[in-house]
Amino acid sequence: MLTLLTYKQNTDQLYTAVVKGPVGSIEMRELVWIVDRQDLLEIYYWEAWAVLQGGYHCCWSIPGKIQLLST
Repeated sequence: MLTLLTYKQNTDQLYTAVVKGPVGSIEMRELVWIVDRQDLLEIYYWEAWAVLQGGYHCCWSIPGKIQLLST
């Protein structure tokens, strides 16, 4: 089960969110949209986790976009 811990919108109308899951809390920056919908949180979380493990993603692989906050 994933939990949307926090999210905030910046002055560019982009979001920063922290999603907590089985491998820890992952912060994701510069999201266009975030909502507390389980299906979307699953996609965001596991794609971000794959990038943290060395995988490539067109949006997540930019340095500073995602980080693991805790395990």
